[in-house]
Amino acid sequence: MIVLCLVNTYDKLKLHEIHLRTIARAAPLCYAYDLHLALMDFNFWKNEEEMVKHVADYTTIGEHGRYAIELLKAGKIHLIDKIPAHFGEIIATTSKPDEKKRISFEEMRDLIRRRSATFLMGLGRRGLPKDVMKKAKYHYDVTEKGISLETCSAMGAIATAIWFAKR
Repeated sequence: MIVLCLVNTYDKLKLHEIHLRTIARAAPLCYAYDLHLALMDFNFWKNEEEMVKHVADYTTIGEHGRYAIELLKAGKIHLIDKIPAHFGEIIATTSKPDEKKRISFEEMRDLIRRRSATFLMGLGRRGLPKDVMKKAKYHYDVTEKGISLETCSAMGAIATAIWFAKR
């Protein structure tokens, strides 16, 4: 099980358009590359069904939420407030990895071929919170050059890197 986990770093009590747009963009990537999609600290929905309906009603992205619906049917969408143990190793995605936790593409590839892993992405300008960065066992910079990417660009690059690593 490989999980792309969006961590809400915006207001945790108020739904913003950016939440809906980002989920709508993440769902086709997860569907295409056979990833689970987890949403951490998205407390404005009671369950995954309510969230998917809201996203599908909102967007034309991903064929009007079709891929979010497909992920839901397959049990591959998760609303979480902490990362469950069965989600495997926690990998923070960042352009500023802690050198002690940094892993290369090759190390990431070897890891995900052996066990489950969750790739954390911060949704917002601030990236992942410091406490989340500390809890992550590994830090992965998809550019390997310390280049900060816009959220949706990073999602695409990370999903593609995972896909190639799994092959």
